[in-house]
Amino acid sequence: MAESSIHSHFCYKACHAGELPDAKADGPLRVQVEKVIELTQAQYQHFSAHLLEDMPFIAANRELAGCDPQGVTHCLLVTTRNIRGGVLINSEGHDYARYAADVRDKSALDLRDVPVDHYDLKLRQPRDRQEQR
Repeated sequence: MAESSIHSHFCYKACHAGELPDAKADGPLRVQVEKVIELTQAQYQHFSAHLLEDMPFIAANRELAGCDPQGVTHCLLVTTRNIRGGVLINSEGHDYARYAADVRDKSALDLRDVPVDHYDLKLRQPRDRQEQR
């Protein structure tokens, strides 16, 4: 897998994707995407609104993330088919997005030979009032 250099910034413990800073003014960030996590549109919306929530796809891949001595951040790219971008995740051994960076265009990343996992993340659904009786 190849290293990519993109203009982005990892944000520490952002609650939702809206808190991720615009990366236009930031210098290049050296990243290596270890795995692409592809969610459905609804799953991605839930994930991007709850970045501090433990996610099974992060827990299953937490050993892939971290920084190496050369300054390259190894991370996951969480995305969906319907968008151009996604969120880079460096969990640093945790089950949530401890560090997250916005990616406006995933074509800026070298994703050759990067494995893709399709997750069926079960979202918490409010119980129907009739079921509660």
